[in-house]
Amino acid sequence: MSIKVMTWVWDNSPTAGTELLLLLAIADQANDRGTNAWPSLRSLARRTRLDPRTVQRVIRRLSASGNLIIEEGGGRRSNHY
Repeated sequence: MSIKVMTWVWDNSPTAGTELLLLLAIADQANDRGTNAWPSLRSLARRTRLDPRTVQRVIRRLSASGNLIIEEGGGRRSNHY
C-alpha cells in the first residue's frame, strides 16, 4: 500500500468519478514509486464496488487517455499497472 502514490493521484490526476476511484484503488496496491501494482479485475471490482465489465471499460479509457500504463499479464495472470 502506498499512501505516497495515492496522495499523488489525489493532487495531480486530471480524472474524476469512476476513473479517479479506479486509479486510487490501483495506487493503493502500488509501491512508493508507483509501480508493481497487479490487482486482479475481480479485486478492483470489489474494492471500487463496480461491475467487473465497468472496471474493464474504465481501465481501457484510462489507458487510451494516457493516465494509466498497462503491461498485459496474459492468460490467467493479472495485468501490471
